[in-house]
Amino acid sequence: MGGWHAAFLGDLPAPAEAALNTGPLNLLKAAHHGSRYSTGEALLAQARPTDAVISVGRNTYGHPHPDVLGRLAASNTRTWRTDQNGTITWPLP
Repeated sequence: MGGWHAAFLGDLPAPAEAALNTGPLNLLKAAHHGSRYSTGEALLAQARPTDAVISVGRNTYGHPHPDVLGRLAASNTRTWRTDQNGTITWPLP
């Protein structure tokens, strides 16, 4: 949309993410609530998202996983979490 790109990955595992070839993204919706096996390095290297949203609530699974948060931080991606920020809305250009 007007040079603005987003990807909403559902429950896609990291190997499938890497095969998407998304190109640069403005917004990434992290897969599977930020599980350990999502939002992999290969995806982040190709997508270089400016922002990422992790849809997650209180859970016993450890989501979002510290590895995912670390990968997002290492890629200089601003991260928005519904468990910390509440409902997240994004203005489309």
